[in-house]
Parts: sequence; structure tokens; C-alpha cells
Amino acid sequence: MDGYNLLFDLREALHERSDSDWLNDQSSYTYLYEAAKELNSRIAAITSYQEITTIAETAEYQLNPDFMGLYLQDSRNEYYVKLYDGTSYYFINHKQYEDVIYDDRTTSQTIPDYFTIKPATTQLSNIIGTASAAGTTSNGEATLTDTSSSTKFSNAAAGDLIHNTTDTSHGIVLAKTSATVLVTAIFDSSGSAASWELSDAYVLVPQPRHSIVFEPLTSTAAYTITVYYIQKPLPVFAPYRSYKFPTECKREMVQYAVARYKYRESDHKSGNDLFGLANRNTRITGSIVNKANNRGGFTMNLRPGRR
Repeated sequence: MDGYNLLFDLREALHERSDSDWLNDQSSYTYLYEAAKELNSRIAAITSYQEITTIAETAEYQLNPDFMGLYLQDSRNEYYVKLYDGTSYYFINHKQYEDVIYDDRTTSQTIPDYFTIKPATTQLSNIIGTASAAGTTSNGEATLTDTSSSTKFSNAAAGDLIHNTTDTSHGIVLAKTSATVLVTAIFDSSGSAASWELSDAYVLVPQPRHSIVFEPLTSTAAYTITVYYIQKPLPVFAPYRSYKFPTECKREMVQYAVARYKYRESDHKSGNDLFGLANRNTRITGSIVNKANNRGGFTMNLRPGRR
């Protein structure tokens, strides 16, 4: 399910020619990316995990930038994370953040009783700089290089927004090659792929981060906590990048993107109908994914259940 075929199917669904000036690649890719995130939040076709090493007397740890929501649930439909102390495994259940605040347990202990998820207390700052090399466009992608610091892009991640303030083009980070090199999709005012010139000034805007907080905080360092989560799909803003979804998912993604175009032209009835159709088909696709992964009646809910 690559960018080229998604754009082709989207044009066909909208009955637009490939040279249509009503469609533009930036808008089309953006709507499809919105669809991909919404789809995966519902069917959890793409998942991942993060291992966190505890620090004594520390309650909050930042999660990966591609964290979308909790994934695994026990037989009581409660979300959990796994803690390993070097000898034994412990499974810690989720608790609502407001309940953690209300209980106000500040005395640490060896194994926390609960965990919760919240927006990170400290969000990342914008990264600013200038390109130290030209990055020509190739297959819709352009490389941004900044060697002014060996750790310039240490906190950057795929999905962060990027702005060229010299020529006013805008886009998104597709991948991080190193701490000084990013692969981007950058678009001019017409929505067509643009490039980076030497000394172009840029502003990178990191996406919001989440944190996991333990109640009470652990008193012991070097434990390993594994967090299983629904993963934000890598953005596809170029012809030969692809979403790691089953092929059945393309239908809903295109329907969602068509609906967004209908809203753009104020055709709200068609937009509503298409959103409803995409929602129905998502439930069908979710059943297919559950069966393929032997999940049985497993369902996903981004809103964690209360204990």
C-alpha cells in the first residue's frame, strides 16, 4: 500500500485527472495520513513496545513519539505493563490519571502498584537551524542536513513537522537517518514536492509526547518495564513509501481521504456519508485483522478502562 497507489486510487475515487489542479499531493498525503492514524487507533494492526529502565525515586518516563495508546489487556480488560526486577516478572495495571492525582501517594516502594498515561510534563522545544548541504528532491523526498551539532536531530522523529522559513515551503519528517540528517517531504505553495538549498533556514516542530507515570514511584533503579502500545504509522508522503497495513485497509483510507476533500468543497452530506462508510468498513477490517492475529473477540479502546 504505497503512496503512488494510494494517490492513484484517491484520484479515481474523486474522478480527477492526474493533472488536476484541484488535487495536490500535500493535501492528499495529509488526508491519507490522518486516515492511517485513525484506522490504526481502532484496529491496532501496527503495534510496538518500549523498554524503560527505572531510575530510583523517579515516577515519570517519556514514551516513544509514535505512542498512540495502550495495547495489551488482561482477562478483565485492564491494560497492563510488565516489570522485570532481574529475577521475577510483575504485571502492573492501569489506573486513571485523575485517580492517581487524587490518591496522592508520594512514598516510594520497590514495585509500583499502578501506572497511568498522561501528556509529558516537559514537551520538546522546536529545533531551529540552517541546512548545511543542498537536498534535492528524489521520488518526492528531500534530505535535510545540519551538521552544526553532532546531536542536532537527536530528539527529532518521523511525523514531526518541518518548515523551510527561507522559501516558505512546509512538510513532514519521514525518517531520521542520523542525528544530523533527516529525510523529509517538503511542499511548495502549490502542494508540489520541493527541495532544500544550502543555508535554507528551518524550524522543526516536534509532535506532542506522552509519559507513563507510576504510583507510587519505584525506589529501585535498573528494573526493566515493558510498555506495549498501539503505534502511530510512519507517515507516507512519497510515492514509494508504504503503510504496513493489510491490503484490506486501503479502502477505508481512501474513503476517509475522499470525505476530507468533500468537506473542503463544503459538500458536507457526501463527506458524512463517506465517513460513515469508512467507519463501517473499518469494523469489517478490524475483524479480519483480529482473526489473522488470533485475537478472537479482542477489541481496542483508546480510552483506558477504570479499575
